[in-house]
Amino acid sequence: MVKIEEITNQNPWWKYGVNYGQYDADLTRLQNQKVKVRRNRVAVEKNNICIIRGCRQIGKTTYMKWLIGRMLSDGVDPRRIIYLAVDRFFTSRRELRRALVNYFLKRNRDAEEVYIFLDEITSLENWNLELKYLYDSGSIQKAHVFVTGSSGEALRRAGEQLPGRGLEGNEYYMKPLSFREYIFQVNEYFASHSESNELRTSLSLLREKLKNVKVDLNEDLSEITDKIDIILPFKSELEYLFEHYLSCGGFPIAINQYIENLLFSKKTIMFEPDLVDRFARIILSEISRHGKNEILTRRILKEIIDRYGNRFSYTKLAHDLSISHVTASEYLDFLEQSFILSVIYPYDFGKKELRYKANKKVYFQDPFIFYSLQSFLSGRDINEIIKETLENEELLSKIVESVTSSHLLMSFEIPYLKEASTFLWFYYDSKGRELDYVVGKNDGYLGIEVKYQNDVSPRDIVRVPEIDTYIILSKEDYIETENTLVTPAELFLSLLEKSKSTL
Repeated sequence: MVKIEEITNQNPWWKYGVNYGQYDADLTRLQNQKVKVRRNRVAVEKNNICIIRGCRQIGKTTYMKWLIGRMLSDGVDPRRIIYLAVDRFFTSRRELRRALVNYFLKRNRDAEEVYIFLDEITSLENWNLELKYLYDSGSIQKAHVFVTGSSGEALRRAGEQLPGRGLEGNEYYMKPLSFREYIFQVNEYFASHSESNELRTSLSLLREKLKNVKVDLNEDLSEITDKIDIILPFKSELEYLFEHYLSCGGFPIAINQYIENLLFSKKTIMFEPDLVDRFARIILSEISRHGKNEILTRRILKEIIDRYGNRFSYTKLAHDLSISHVTASEYLDFLEQSFILSVIYPYDFGKKELRYKANKKVYFQDPFIFYSLQSFLSGRDINEIIKETLENEELLSKIVESVTSSHLLMSFEIPYLKEASTFLWFYYDSKGRELDYVVGKNDGYLGIEVKYQNDVSPRDIVRVPEIDTYIILSKEDYIETENTLVTPAELFLSLLEKSKSTL
């Protein structure tokens, strides 16, 4: 039984109003961070449900508290807003219903509209049935409902089971910051701590230039080339920022410790061991909570790290782990739906469909996930792992390859309506020749190859008759031909905008 005191303690604005931030642990922690990550603000109409999907530690709770703060600043009555941490305080649907219906909604029966925030709702068994009940019973007719969850599988299933109940167009992803977002949100810190006046000035100019230029992959190659030409003079600044991004990734907690250690505390290490340990354990505990075996999960993650960036079959993975093909597939699917990794399938141009049974490629959705899990599973220091990775051309190219996959996904994906497998694939032929990415565009296909190395040529790519245009992501080279663009990876990635469905 959840006590009234536990509910009121989660909602300090009932007592302190718009100034509640100093009494809220999440917002206090945000205020103490150097980089206060800003994301797009979402809105939802009355009698509608907004679902935000994202990995643990990505910032969903802080985002909810930030949204509440904006509402209070807009003049919403504090008594009309309730926040409930479902994973920490509720063990049954009945408890949640009592808190919402018997307490909050009864107290606000005369209000014209109310706001309900349910954090990590997927931790509650059959939570989607509770939302269905609340909607169908009319209990939330005047409510704007926001829910978050770390299990994409459960959230996707809910979208299928709650048709016509205000979910359409109200589902969002919360992902690690893209390189473009990273530039906008950390640029000022690197600029202010640089001893070079020239670098400070050029970083500020870069930020302003990027505000007015971005790439849509449905554009013609000539249009993409023209936009890359605009920021080409900032190649050295982008390379500088990209190296930092490849070191820390896009998780707010990782970005903040990285900047705190390197820029403010002037430490020689990028990350503290306790952050890595906490991050990895939270991910593994989330997996265990959903009934998966933690030891087997660790073994699978280690196999992925050992094969990183190489294609492999689930059958071979299952054989090496002495498990069934079905189990291997089930675990990888769950890890993908939990926003830990992405599975990229090969494409069959003849049949215009995925080759589900062929070899696949698996990438972690952010460099920090790769580094922290490798450190946790091997017992090695994460700082040594990052340093070795950045100095190993082959492995670094695989990291850039994985960063490219996550950016391509963020550019197109729409929850439930446009999943990764509908627009992003790779290709390999009977001779084993491979094209890293095939992007499904409005009018055809775009081939993308990552060659993060020196001396790259337009010839360094597998050509497919069905693909008219190609982009090769290099380390230094910039070459234009009629149907192929060779460009430094950081220039291309800095221009990629995420879809409106990714916060």
